Amino acid sequence: MRRRAKRTAREESMEEPLLDSAEREESPPHQRSRLAKRRRLTLLDRTLGVISFLLGQVQQVAYYFLIPSYWRPKPKLTEEQKGRLSRMSARIGVEYDENSHGGTLKKLWELAFPETPFVQGKTPKWKDMGWQSDHPSSDFRGAGYLALENLVYFAEKRPLAFRRLCFKTQGHRSDWEYPFGAAGVNVSFALLKICDLKKDGSIPSTLCGHAFLRLLKGREGESQESVFEEMYCMTFELLDKIWLEDGADYMQFSLVMDKVESAMQNALRKMPLNTKVLEELLLG
Repeated sequence: MRRRAKRTAREESMEEPLLDSAEREESPPHQRSRLAKRRRLTLLDRTLGVISFLLGQVQQVAYYFLIPSYWRPKPKLTEEQKGRLSRMSARIGVEYDENSHGGTLKKLWELAFPETPFVQGKTPKWKDMGWQSDHPSSDFRGAGYLALENLVYFAEKRPLAFRRLCFKTQGHRSDWEYPFGAAGVNVSFALLKICDLKKDGSIPSTLCGHAFLRLLKGREGESQESVFEEMYCMTFELLDKIWLEDGADYMQFSLVMDKVESAMQNALRKMPLNTKVLEELLLG
């Protein structure tokens, strides 16, 4: 087993999701009574979530520890797959830099607020998109520049879904909704973890990672350069779907994300041939 080099504090911050339990617990005094009433997680919800997680872990352990190594299928990558994996890995861990990436942030603003002139620097307007401060850069720590790229892709390729989720225009919404921008960072972070993708370019070793590699190959004539982005879009839509089905509020964001991750893992373990099949497994 290879030993990992010690990481700096900055590198570790790039591997932390937003909206963690500590941040979710913080609330103004006038909201505390409301928060107590919102803690409606049932024992059944928690039990089912734990069972689903444990089943996935048992499958993973059985695959890698109970099956002899010479019986395990090893991914044989084509040159195209190797190139796509390398390009994807190169994007992981890239920190947001205003000088280099400010143009992409401006594009996100224009896609979200087409009728409002872009404001350079801090502005409360960013909070309308679900960022936790007056500038999104502080929220990108969970997934770096990749999180911004994912959001821009979502807005460009699925503009109706982007606006529906961003501005909560569908369904019976909670009085205390999940913050769209920060949630998007969580989705990027979760997918990197699920697909076992690392910035060193190493080949994923998990079942879900192998499924991702399969998606990079796809079928003849399909473009596989945006596999991760397509997975991001469908995962974000799944998050909102589960959110509405559960009647969730901000205090239940962690539980909803657990369900989203479990659903994605279960779908990937079925080794879908392409992203269209994967989306059908997730969203029907």
